[in-house]
Amino acid sequence: MKYEIGGIELRYIALAGSVSLISLMLFFGYFTKYSTLDPLVHPLTLGAISMIILFFPFGLADFARVKRIEEAERRLPDFLRDLAGHTNFGTPMSEAILRSAENNYGPLTKEVQHLAGMIKLGIPVEIALNDFGKRLKSKAIVRAGKIIQKASESGSNTSDVISLVSSFTTQTYLLRESRFADMRNYSTTLATSFGVFLFVIVMLDVYFFPQLSGGSLSGGGGVLSVSNSYAGIERLFTAGVIVEGAASGLISGVFRDGRLTSGAMISGILVMISIVVMGVIGVL
Repeated sequence: MKYEIGGIELRYIALAGSVSLISLMLFFGYFTKYSTLDPLVHPLTLGAISMIILFFPFGLADFARVKRIEEAERRLPDFLRDLAGHTNFGTPMSEAILRSAENNYGPLTKEVQHLAGMIKLGIPVEIALNDFGKRLKSKAIVRAGKIIQKASESGSNTSDVISLVSSFTTQTYLLRESRFADMRNYSTTLATSFGVFLFVIVMLDVYFFPQLSGGSLSGGGGVLSVSNSYAGIERLFTAGVIVEGAASGLISGVFRDGRLTSGAMISGILVMISIVVMGVIGVL
């Protein structure tokens, strides 16, 4: 299922908008010498904001798409059970699909209605089932459609085959949810490690570096160079926090389902937390 606005996919709109916004901020800050947006004055802030603008829209769109697919796959066994119930009494597959299309299956409803619409147009049920699930880009739904297609073509024990597919789909969904639950523990560990790292850097910036800088006042002419050195180290640690937040989010996506994009939204959130905390303590 593609999310489109005016015929253009949402991910391309998000990319174009993000790049345009970042470019405008950089040009405005550089040519007007507005210190807050000048990339030469606050490169870390602008870099972090750029990462948020790039990561968060993509991550949010991907999260919504994945949740929609997961909900559709969760409702797939309900549709298959209804289909098996109709065919169990000798109802033709095409008629069973038309009757089942009157029910509500959540995000799967539009896919079932699309299948029923193709049958109403006179398209053979075997051909119509070949496209079942492709609009949602769900491998589980496409696989179920292929099996039903083969069972319908064979013409024997169709109801039993559909019931077995329904049971298998249910077990597969439960196993996947169990795996996701286990992977969430790793994601929680990554978030905790990021929190600990952020806490350590904040303590260094708030308590450790000021004491070192204050102790160097007796050095006379070396005070300015020492202060600059500490400021550079603070900026380096801040960059490390931002990179740590972005990396932790992306890796959590890999743990979840093997895709970096699944963790893009979390990356945006962690980077946002980083710049807010660092801004509050006055490092940025």
